[in-house]
Amino acid sequence: MIRFALLLLIGLAVAARQKNSKQQCKSVKTIDISLNEIFCNQPVFLTLVEKLPEWELIDNVCVTLFPLPDDPSTFIIYSSRVYCDGSNEVVTTIATDITTGTYRRANPYSTFTQYVFGYAGCDTYLLYNCPEFGETYLDLTIFGTSYDCRPIGLSCLRKIEEIVIDSGLPYPEFYVLPMKLPNRCVTQQVCTLPPNPFSNAVSKYRSPILF
Repeated sequence: MIRFALLLLIGLAVAARQKNSKQQCKSVKTIDISLNEIFCNQPVFLTLVEKLPEWELIDNVCVTLFPLPDDPSTFIIYSSRVYCDGSNEVVTTIATDITTGTYRRANPYSTFTQYVFGYAGCDTYLLYNCPEFGETYLDLTIFGTSYDCRPIGLSCLRKIEEIVIDSGLPYPEFYVLPMKLPNRCVTQQVCTLPPNPFSNAVSKYRSPILF
């Protein structure tokens, strides 16, 4: 009887956690852009992120992606961060299109769905992250990207606020990346196999990635 009660409590806890995870995700209307289109027009730069202490240490982030040799619809994405002191860090994820403007991405610790839900008219696309498995990716829910490596202007920030509010998403306080230092884009593919169920399913690589 005690064992049954414990199992019931565990089941209820799991169900509640799954329900809460789903409640975190908002339904947004996406725009017509695919990973292959981004690949053809790369590199991409993060222009604004949610204002958090760890992000305020970063000067710029360059994002590049490369298709897998045996699966051109699946990409390895490299996010190369340059910190304000000139140091560099590269974060790797695996990604594939779900529908146009909606991607499934994974790093070693989490899987999440990413939606491109707005274009601000100043070469800035707005993306929304929805966690599906594991830890929250980089503590980002809403962020902006651009093909141009230059800071966002004030007029663009007003348009971004309008798009986010109209989408029904909560409007966070943003940090605009200064982009004063040279970027360090990853220009060639490096093999990796993140320890994640989604990543393991789509990646054939066996060598570790070292930076």
